[in-house]
Amino acid sequence: MISKFLIGGVVAGVLFSGSVSAQKTEVAPAEQGNKYLQFNYEKLGVKERKAIPFPSLREADAVYAKRIQRVIDVREKKNLPLKWPKNPLWKVLRDNIMAGEGKGYGKLKSYTYDSIATPYTIDEIKARGGHSMTVTIQPDPINNPDYTIDRDTVEAFDWSKITRYIISEEWIFDKQRSQFFPRIIAFAPLFKQTVNGVELAEQTLCWINYAEFRKVAINEEIFNRTNDAMRLTYNDFFEDRLFSSYITKESNEFDAAIRELPEFKDDPMGALYESERIKDNLFNWEHDLWEY
Repeated sequence: MISKFLIGGVVAGVLFSGSVSAQKTEVAPAEQGNKYLQFNYEKLGVKERKAIPFPSLREADAVYAKRIQRVIDVREKKNLPLKWPKNPLWKVLRDNIMAGEGKGYGKLKSYTYDSIATPYTIDEIKARGGHSMTVTIQPDPINNPDYTIDRDTVEAFDWSKITRYIISEEWIFDKQRSQFFPRIIAFAPLFKQTVNGVELAEQTLCWINYAEFRKVAINEEIFNRTNDAMRLTYNDFFEDRLFSSYITKESNEFDAAIRELPEFKDDPMGALYESERIKDNLFNWEHDLWEY
């Protein structure tokens, strides 16, 4: 009888300690501090990921390359995750570009051109895209209310208005691995600046080095339509080509976009057909390499 009581006590103790340890491992949703959503368990997959470097590529193995520019519109259905209210792309860029001192550079550098050679300082990028206006002020409204001064002011740019991004990439055929693949080089948010009530033509706000962006994007979550338990990052979104886009430029002797070429300046539908022709050529180039 004693042995039975001892065995029962040991089993009960083990079960009790197991339940206590299980209770300790549970994390209350309110205590997680999750950046995006509240869950019944802590999500560490996105936080602990590291960007994997691309495979090395020798010049001798790159037997074909074509430079392409394409535009992503976040208003398209397939691109809606880019404007997910909890973590939209514009917010990821703004927060990392602005992180730091005004005269220095942010956690993520922004560049003046797609050559990604000259970066903006934080103060310079804050002034980009601002809405300029002339404001009339009264320096001394009590003693001299008739005396006014006109001053030019700049209202900070609202990053949430960004709806389009331009991507510069290179399609490469690597004969060593027999692969034809794209490598994104840089991308830029597009915006339309307003000066004295006049809306100017669309232009780039700044250029982002994609290699630098990957180090940030790997820890930034984007919405996954199919499964909330499967966490996707911005790195996954771009590397897996989950976006919809259209080509606006192919490397040419004029270094001009499709709509800037003489035959397409006044023919937007023809420019769209040219974009599709370039896309088909890329597909057919690889397809024609193989025999079936």
